[in-house]
Amino acid sequence: MNYAEHCTTGGDDAIFVDFMNNENMQGLSVYEEVTDFPKLREYLNDKLEHYNMQPKLIKMDLVLFKDAITHIAKIYRIINLKRGHAFLVGVGGSGRHSLTRLAAFISQMNVFQLEVTKGFALKHFREFLKVMYEMAAFRGKDKLKTVFIFSDNDVVHESFLEDIQNMLNGGVVPNLYQAEELAKIRDELKRPFKKAGNTVETPDAMNDFFFNNIKDNLHLSICMSPIGQAFRDYCRMYPALTNNTTIDWFMGWPADALTEVAMKFLR
Repeated sequence: MNYAEHCTTGGDDAIFVDFMNNENMQGLSVYEEVTDFPKLREYLNDKLEHYNMQPKLIKMDLVLFKDAITHIAKIYRIINLKRGHAFLVGVGGSGRHSLTRLAAFISQMNVFQLEVTKGFALKHFREFLKVMYEMAAFRGKDKLKTVFIFSDNDVVHESFLEDIQNMLNGGVVPNLYQAEELAKIRDELKRPFKKAGNTVETPDAMNDFFFNNIKDNLHLSICMSPIGQAFRDYCRMYPALTNNTTIDWFMGWPADALTEVAMKFLR
């Protein structure tokens, strides 16, 4: 089997991460193949336990079998790429949201997800985007890096997908802010703007600083089911979903994974 065939078929399911190794002499994390899988599983279970100890986070009861760990490594890699976005394709209950949350936790990133209620409209969606944008740009005191989990269940109006496409293409939704809103943001942005080493304090320079921070710090994790006509329509009408993301297919869990889940519940 050549290398291309190895990648296509999954080969030996090699897993590469950089969060288990010590930094090298330049202070950079070493990204290399995992040779001790039980150690990786133990590390991720410890992270999961630590995650569940956080009072403000959604508790997760996960069984980290090999396929799940492989997906965590993939999602971690994607959201840590510069302006990287993930497109997670699989049926409901396959773990796309939970594994994204754990990968984001390992990466020390904020996680945003819509809470769609009755009457949720485009104006509510855009107000949500503004809050998330400002958190990713300058309001996140301890961390700015952010993951936005968006699923096909959140598509209350197809105009939401138009905004998602704009975010994948250009990083932000154009004309989201009114002039007076940007003026208020610039007032709050002065300290981080100067702290970043900027000296020319013009409105255009500060606007660019604001939007570039959003583009650099915000990563999308788009979760959709491949079943039905909607998925095909979305991919055809909004090509950025496939062109500007890294796709990770969540296939059916293998028998050994189901056995591990059953054993946990039997215990």
